[in-house]
Amino acid sequence: MYRIPLIDYNQIPDLATEYPNSNTNYSAFEFKYQSISAIITERQQHLDAVSHEISRLETVMDSIKHIHQQLVAKKDKIITQSMNLHKRLVSALWRLPTEVLSQIFVYCLPDDHHLLPAPHLAPMLLTGICRRWRVVAMGTPSLWSRLSVSEDAQQAAFCYDSWLKRSRRSSLCTAMAS
Repeated sequence: MYRIPLIDYNQIPDLATEYPNSNTNYSAFEFKYQSISAIITERQQHLDAVSHEISRLETVMDSIKHIHQQLVAKKDKIITQSMNLHKRLVSALWRLPTEVLSQIFVYCLPDDHHLLPAPHLAPMLLTGICRRWRVVAMGTPSLWSRLSVSEDAQQAAFCYDSWLKRSRRSSLCTAMAS
């Protein structure tokens, strides 16, 4: 966190030079040249110090503005994400019991008696929609009980292994695809 140092404004010198108010025999020329030069030098040093402090404070203010803009953007993003999440939670689809959703998934299966593992078809497609659908689909053994094995089974061994594990104790119907 950036810390802004406190400034003691009582330490800023009073730069007023005392000159007599009356028009007596006192004049500025009575000051020695060195005294006037010293006053000018001192005033220039004070001016430089104040200008430097103003510049430093402007830099701090710019940093604070930048941090403020980042925080506002982050707040807006978080609020928007939270609202969208909560809107999804009240959606009718999210309120469906798991058992109902898994039965709907069974009706999504292609009409083919045996299924080729394909990412664009159920049940594989259902696992890619959202986390809940993935959990429900993977927990529904009847989605994974029909499998068509291609001739190049060695290449797809991992896919078949996952398919078989997901079918669990459900009766499994397999066929060799040509």
